[in-house]
Amino acid sequence: MSDTMDEADFLSRIALELDAELTMSSTAELIAEYACLTTAADECGILYAMARNRWTTSAATSARVTEIHQLQVTLNEGPCVDSIHKEPTYICHDTSTDVRWPRWCPAVTELGIRSALSIRLESKNRNLGALNLYAEAVDAFGPKDIAIAQNFARHASIALSSAFTQQGLSIAIDARTFIGQAQGILMGRYGIGAEQAFEYLRRRSQQENVKLSDIAHDVIDHQRTKNPDNGDSYP
Repeated sequence: MSDTMDEADFLSRIALELDAELTMSSTAELIAEYACLTTAADECGILYAMARNRWTTSAATSARVTEIHQLQVTLNEGPCVDSIHKEPTYICHDTSTDVRWPRWCPAVTELGIRSALSIRLESKNRNLGALNLYAEAVDAFGPKDIAIAQNFARHASIALSSAFTQQGLSIAIDARTFIGQAQGILMGRYGIGAEQAFEYLRRRSQQENVKLSDIAHDVIDHQRTKNPDNGDSYP
């Protein structure tokens, strides 16, 4: 970032752009791009929490970042892993000499990365993952970079949390739509009421240990290939 650029104004404009994104993936990709613009990073990425101890690279500025993330997940060590589980910010000034991550550091040095900065992304009720910045130069991230990245991570956390909520709502709406369609198919096929149709879907979901929406999809798919007037009876 240029020294003449007002940091607060720049971050505010970034926040507005992030808020305009509609999906988790587009939000994460924009965060990674802007993280490179605001710091001395050559590469950036987000390791996102899908569930407890399940992580995925939701954004990466290069295939190298994805490989660096996978190394941390596989080896269960590195600044990103520690920022998620321990202190919120970790910095590595030189991967060739840092002894805190004895397996990850040599591997990353081989990939041409010498500096790393990882900052936890979190909402009030959820650990979202970590924003990870990488540079090919030794000691690339100074105090100003750390401060800017930490500030940026707060905006990024809000944007990701909002995108996660919106995506969840969209998925829930889609699921209700499919369940309603499946109920209608069952009601027409067997001459039963809405409650009976839903109970059938729920029972199958429990018996097969499959999501209710997946059972609904199955009913809808079968309707396309199965004659509803073939004389079968309500199970």
